[in-house]
Amino acid sequence: MNNRYLKEEFEKNIPDRIKTALKFCAEAADEKALPIFLIGGIVRDIIISKKNFDVDITVQGNAVEFAYFLQDKYPGICRVKETHDCFGTAKILFDINSESIALDLASTRKEYYPYSSSLPVIEETGCNLYEDVIRRDFTINSMALSLNKDSFYLLVDYLGGYDDLKKGILEILHSESFIDDPTRIIRGLKFSVRFGYNFGDKTRRLMIECLNSGRFDNLGGERVKLELKQAFNINRAGCLSKFINENIYRLVDTEIPVPENIHDLAHITQNTVKDYCNFLHNPDKTWLIYMGVLLAGEAQRKIGYIAEKMYLSGQEENILQGAAALCKKQEILDKSQTRFEVYEFFERSETESILVFFIKNTNLKDKVDLYLNELKNIKISIDGNTLIKIGLNPGPVFGEILKKVLKAKINKEITSPDQEMEFAKNLINPNDRLDKNEL
Repeated sequence: MNNRYLKEEFEKNIPDRIKTALKFCAEAADEKALPIFLIGGIVRDIIISKKNFDVDITVQGNAVEFAYFLQDKYPGICRVKETHDCFGTAKILFDINSESIALDLASTRKEYYPYSSSLPVIEETGCNLYEDVIRRDFTINSMALSLNKDSFYLLVDYLGGYDDLKKGILEILHSESFIDDPTRIIRGLKFSVRFGYNFGDKTRRLMIECLNSGRFDNLGGERVKLELKQAFNINRAGCLSKFINENIYRLVDTEIPVPENIHDLAHITQNTVKDYCNFLHNPDKTWLIYMGVLLAGEAQRKIGYIAEKMYLSGQEENILQGAAALCKKQEILDKSQTRFEVYEFFERSETESILVFFIKNTNLKDKVDLYLNELKNIKISIDGNTLIKIGLNPGPVFGEILKKVLKAKINKEITSPDQEMEFAKNLINPNDRLDKNEL
């Protein structure tokens, strides 16, 4: 292992406020004679000049004890936010120049997988750094950077991550890596798309063998959901294309239909998310648009099965079910003539469901745009209390009248609150009026 120092990269790519917090940690670690390192993604991003404010520090010792030592050493500046003794982890906050800097601390640990695709079991904490590094996913995420005074900026690269990073290659650390944790395949997909990297020849062969073995078909689960969510939320066409073309979809469900035009469909999806991003209240749900595009032709029961297997929330499942329901009745929208018919078609649908529908039916763009840009936001000023005030007897007729008023407003037959009131009055049947004594 060559001695490579990343002083220039560190000073250039780490914000000053984070540098200050790290130097506090370094001083405390030296006082305790405790080796500490930046680890994983932040080291990778320092090298490629990518901003990363998720700071992970590994402690070759007890990270929880070190967290409390920092709190005692820097009262009023550092505080422990949370700890997890069973994992040897802690989150600390530094308050520097009125800003809060969050750092994640973790004890070095040695792990093993009791069986394929299981959660790892911690065998030892506070072990040497090498044991901690070799449990990770790809070489580019296995590098550490020393924070101790005598070796500050030193890159610790046991597995050749630096060279792989410069070559744009993704390599797993050992031949059983995908067998231990097949969700690393989706994680590799994410890194491949985000950074434009390719799987190394050996890693690609092992991935293909893993997927073709069938042992992880229909794996599902929360970890698959988490990795898939992070991958699709990047919003890159290549992610969907590779997910299908490289058979990664088998980890979710082997019966997901494979679109013939996946390349074009992937690009339409990416561009749609980009063009309509202002309509998405939560970009974190972008991944459901990608999943919805794949499942739009599926039956309600099938989507429910996948949702259960993937531990989707009720809202997440509703987005997928809603998208499929819209796609199954696209002929209704195609034949719609009035603005209100367009409104009724999309009414109460989640925006993500509507965008899935659009991706599958781009010929109906004008009507989708009409709803999202205009009709969705139309409201009427009158309500049930208004109807009572003008003499209407409470009952089911309330809903009918309000709907007719809304319809007239959407179709531009009326425009002002006064016109809404007059329109409603003309709809009231004399038999439905309140007696004068009730008013």
